[in-house]
Amino acid sequence: MQANRREFIKQASALTLGVSALSLSLTPTQLMAGDEPLAQQLPLTSKNAHLLNRISFGINQQSMRRINRIGYRRYIEEQLNPDALDDVELEAYIDEHLPTVNQSIAQTRLQVRTREISRLRAADELAMATYLRAIYSKKQLLQIMVEFWNNHFSVYHLDGPVVFLKTQEDKEVMRPLALSSFSQLLHASAKSPAMIYYLDGYASSKEAPNENYARELMELHTLGVDGPYTHHDIDEVARCFTGWKINQRNGKFRFSRKDHDGDEKLVLGHTISSGGGVTDGEHVVEILAAHESTATFMATKLCRHFIADEPSPAIIESTAERFLDSQGDIKACLRHILLSNEFINSQDKKLKRPFHYMTAVARSLAVTFTGRGAVRSTRQMFDSLGQRPFFWQSPDGYPDVASFWESTTGMLFRWNYANDVCFRDFAGYQYDLSNLVSKPYTPENIYQQITEKIIYRQMNESDQRLMLDYLYDGTKNGRVSPLKIQGALALAMGSPYFQLN
Repeated sequence: MQANRREFIKQASALTLGVSALSLSLTPTQLMAGDEPLAQQLPLTSKNAHLLNRISFGINQQSMRRINRIGYRRYIEEQLNPDALDDVELEAYIDEHLPTVNQSIAQTRLQVRTREISRLRAADELAMATYLRAIYSKKQLLQIMVEFWNNHFSVYHLDGPVVFLKTQEDKEVMRPLALSSFSQLLHASAKSPAMIYYLDGYASSKEAPNENYARELMELHTLGVDGPYTHHDIDEVARCFTGWKINQRNGKFRFSRKDHDGDEKLVLGHTISSGGGVTDGEHVVEILAAHESTATFMATKLCRHFIADEPSPAIIESTAERFLDSQGDIKACLRHILLSNEFINSQDKKLKRPFHYMTAVARSLAVTFTGRGAVRSTRQMFDSLGQRPFFWQSPDGYPDVASFWESTTGMLFRWNYANDVCFRDFAGYQYDLSNLVSKPYTPENIYQQITEKIIYRQMNESDQRLMLDYLYDGTKNGRVSPLKIQGALALAMGSPYFQLN
């Protein structure tokens, strides 16, 4: 088996050096440079496949059948209103195999104190639960937005008690509010103990207001780095949030009036009267949520995430208007983006980030997981590819542009991941090849099934010829061996046909 696999790698390496779309020597963005961007050279996917690529963590056969049956617009509405979609079995599996995800903080802390589990168990289990939901949930757009908001309101999971508090925040803030309104999310994030600890709000008092949360609230969460605020506004906002604390007993939010600065403040031209309490900070949240600069900042981030690394000024402006008109309604903004011509015409303008790439491979192959070995190997691959959930140490979140992720080393790790999964050499990962490709196992049929079930488009003529040459090499009695089929799957998943989104 190992000899055969080494022979595949030797052949595959030779193949990738000669095929632009399967090349490891050039990154997708480099291949897109020049007079003829790669994205314009590749045959396009269908409109439905393009939508699934952007609003899910990878296309699988079930989602493609569903959107083809009910249509583009109805599929968007179904995903925007996910309560009717059933994830009961998935959540039961998570509850059984990753118990800290649904435990109280007190329960998890007790298990750590009694050495029943390690301190890092909660972080590992939340990351794995996030991964499983991204792969198996029917509520794919919800999972996309949960990741988006977790990244927007980024906290580092291993920062002291955040290792416990982040699980609570994900469960009580991000998941229930991911498709609500920006104002609701901003209020809930401000009172999240994970955020309060991470940005030092717990240590802020009227005698010594801490500016960390005030600065990041305006720079990263609402107005943007070039927003219309001054250092005086940061000082005043910091005073508004004094007294916002964490209940050490249960890990919930609490307000300490004795630590709060109750004097008058002036924030972005708005007077906040003296004598207030927790409402001072709540008033700041309302001011920022409704601000025009916040609308533009959030429209830019949403359009960058769903359309292109550099979205057009026109789509940003129209999305910002929708944000203001709808009072920050997240569904309204998403509907506006997904039905826009800019979105429909944005095929291959995004590169899957590592987490998205890993889930897309798993969804395409219909991977199942066995044993805790899957948790360990998945964590290792997160780290190798550079995007473990909740592990970005600064509060700006993982970058959402291809230029950050396009290194040759990063591409190589992706290729290794696809190889290991396709060859069933990845601990705890299993898939049934016979359920993915059907007889006859001729080169032409295997190629066609790869285009229909993996990349959802034809290859250009030169790439098709070289892929078929690879499949024909070593064919016996016109039949491609399972090992060669696995190799073809890995090649397809390592190519820009699959990685470009």
